[in-house]
Amino acid sequence: MGFSLTGTHIVFFVAAVSIAGVVSGVFVAIITDVTNSFSDGGERLTEEIDTDFKIINDPDNIPDTGGTYIFYLKNIGENKLATNNETFQIFIDGDILPKNNYKLTPVHIYPSEVAEIQVDNTTISAGTYQLRVVGPYAIADTFQFTI
Repeated sequence: MGFSLTGTHIVFFVAAVSIAGVVSGVFVAIITDVTNSFSDGGERLTEEIDTDFKIINDPDNIPDTGGTYIFYLKNIGENKLATNNETFQIFIDGDILPKNNYKLTPVHIYPSEVAEIQVDNTTISAGTYQLRVVGPYAIADTFQFTI
């Protein structure tokens, strides 16, 4: 006795359903990965947008205390900022200052708080300069000042 036409259809049906299940499983995994990537990217973008700061000194009156010039950095974003030599780089007239020539205090500031950037006054002589502070996510502020 041979295998009937109905039996053949059942075998093909079961095989088709099995293949469809495998393919849909692959699609679910791919869609889940894409969704997670978009979610992570959105969170990073939101954090970047919510991060901002501004130098708020008087450009003609930079405080000089104990061998350092003091610049004030205000957190105008919505996130806490870690203020240290690893998260902020300082440029004067386009030249990066070595990390041991400046210090930021306190170690972090919340929105609307102000940190001090203490720059060694031996690195700047009398004249007009441009200070550029680059922080997290390459967010930067530029400030013209005169010593």
